[in-house]
Order: sequence, then C-alpha cells, then structure tokens
Amino acid sequence: MNISAHTIRSLKFAILGILSSSSPSGINKINLVGRNNQPGHLEHHLDCAFESTERVLAIRAFDELKADGLIYPTMIDLIDPESWVTITDRGKVALDCHALDSLDEKLQQISPHLVDIRAGAWSAVASQEPDALRQAAHSGRELIDQTIKEVATDAKIKEQPWYQADASSRSGITRRHRIKYIMQTFRKDDSQSNLKIADKARDLVLAIDDRLMGLAHTRDEILRTDVQDALLVAEIALRRLLLGKENNS
Repeated sequence: MNISAHTIRSLKFAILGILSSSSPSGINKINLVGRNNQPGHLEHHLDCAFESTERVLAIRAFDELKADGLIYPTMIDLIDPESWVTITDRGKVALDCHALDSLDEKLQQISPHLVDIRAGAWSAVASQEPDALRQAAHSGRELIDQTIKEVATDAKIKEQPWYQADASSRSGITRRHRIKYIMQTFRKDDSQSNLKIADKARDLVLAIDDRLMGLAHTRDEILRTDVQDALLVAEIALRRLLLGKENNS
C-alpha cells in the first residue's frame, strides 16, 4: 500500500493503535517509524514501504502526538529515555472515540459523520487521484455547511425572536441566520475580546465557504496549497465558532 494514500491523521491513528497494544515499556521512536532500508512497526502495520518524504510525515505525526499529550516518553531507557513512548489515557480516548483534537470532539458531539467529512477532505488533499483536489474543496465546503445546519436547524432558527425570513433564500433561512444562532448558543458567556474574534470568525466562515465552492467548481488548475490553506482556515473558523474559550486558548 502506498503511504500517499495516508494522511497525517491516519498515521496518527495507526501509531496510537500500535502503542495501545504494545507493552507498558513502550516502543522506541525509530523502531516505530523505521529507517531507510529498515522498516519500522508502522510500515509493517500499514503493509507498506516508506519513501524518505513519507517517513518524514510519519515522524511529524509522532512528534505532534507527543506534543499534544496523546503519547508520552516512558523515561525508562538509560541511553535514550525520551524516545521510548507509550500511549496516554488521552491517547486511548482519542483512539476509542476517533477524535484527535477538540474540534473532532465537538464534531463528534454534533454528528459523527462530520468527523468523517473532515477526514475525507484531508485524505483527498493527500491523494494523487485525478480531481482529488476538487473533491477536497467540496468536502471542506460540506464540512462547513453540514456543521452549521446540524447545529442551527431550520426549526431552531424560526423559534428565535430575532428571526426574519430572507427573500434571497427559498427556506427564508441564510447562513448568517445559522451562524448568529451558533454564536448565541456556544459563545454567549465569552469575554468581549473572544466575542470579537468569534464575530470575525463568522465572516471568515462565510468567506472561506465561498472560496471552497469556487475551488470545487473551477475549471482552472487548482494548487494543492490553495486547498490546504482553505481547509486550515475553515477549521480555525469553526473552532472559533463552536468551542469555548477554554479550548481556544
């Protein structure tokens, strides 16, 4: 199997899966990600052989898991104590819930399929298949649209005292209606400074939604970096709308 089919997200879950079934003494980083001409546990687990650039991606996945507290060094080895790692309790929860970060957790609470859409968008970015980047842009837009529709349903919007039907929408409900409801629901107890950021995030969500739609439907060549940047910005904006200040610090 070619590692290009994997994303940093899928590599993280593979690493967590390996460590969850390893001994309490853990696994050495190099034994896990391997060396050139010396496959590691990860390659055996995925049934693939890494190219140099692919091994770098696996190392990045390892380092990010460590920085996020999902794996940690056992500090048992006398020669290289920080390179022997095991999974943390948070890592076990992330593996069981299939949620790597606070945005994943919030999306899971709203609807599990939203996490799949997010993962699918990044998988498409990593793919070399024809039209994959347009699919990634489409998935990014679906992530935004379905998230705000799941949280701010038509019924909830129409119950609000401030609701007035918008003639530009067949349902009378616009994205701005939905985002206003989300801000009132998730950010009502925030400080003024955080509310200002969330308010800007509202406009950013609308702008990046339009940008992703443009990327999904353009006939021009799409740059991978354009789609990556758009997805990253979409995730930042959704975090600011959906997560409280304790998760955005």
